[in-house]
Amino acid sequence: MSALHPFSLLAIAAALPAFAWILPAPTGGLATAGLALMLPLVPDPRWGVRVVRLALLTAAPFWLFLRLLHDGPTTVAIGGRITTMVASFVWLVAVLSPDRLVEAMVARGWSLAVAYVFAATLSAVPVLKARARRIVEAQRCRGLSPRGSVANRLRALRALALPLVLSALHEVDERTLALETRGLGAGVPRTPLAAPPDRPAERVARWALLLLCLAALIWRLA
Repeated sequence: MSALHPFSLLAIAAALPAFAWILPAPTGGLATAGLALMLPLVPDPRWGVRVVRLALLTAAPFWLFLRLLHDGPTTVAIGGRITTMVASFVWLVAVLSPDRLVEAMVARGWSLAVAYVFAATLSAVPVLKARARRIVEAQRCRGLSPRGSVANRLRALRALALPLVLSALHEVDERTLALETRGLGAGVPRTPLAAPPDRPAERVARWALLLLCLAALIWRLA
């Protein structure tokens, strides 16, 4: 699956949420959620189970809040759509390499700034996860225990969240200076080093997905 062109992966990750909101609820949302959760299992089931578990854990709080605010049918209708969005994004982050996306966008003549924004969005989750793990280990060395009572967990959360936010803001400044030094905003066209191959079959499939989304939207509005 990761061998597909980055634009094909983006098309799949965008088409599933689009179908989830276009098709009638709750069947459409639940069907697209099932497809989104099956995508990681296609290339490697053992690797896909971890991705599916992360997607379900991320979507679980949304289901809880929806159940507190709505009745059962409404919760299922909206929850299926949100699960599709979450699962599609988690799968995209796991399967799409940011550097391949940048190369593909540069090869198509896109602005490097736009390409960097897309790549930074995809890489933000694993970067923050790794940084949070290092902060937890550092705080444990200082005697902080993130376990125990609720009050103890809240104190640990404050001690973990503040360094994470400050380090993220500091990294933004560093990256901004580094990108300006490399002439990111100079408007000079870039030459891709290793543009991913875009096979004709994949281009046809992307257009087919777009046409299917438009057809489903027209059918729903008719």
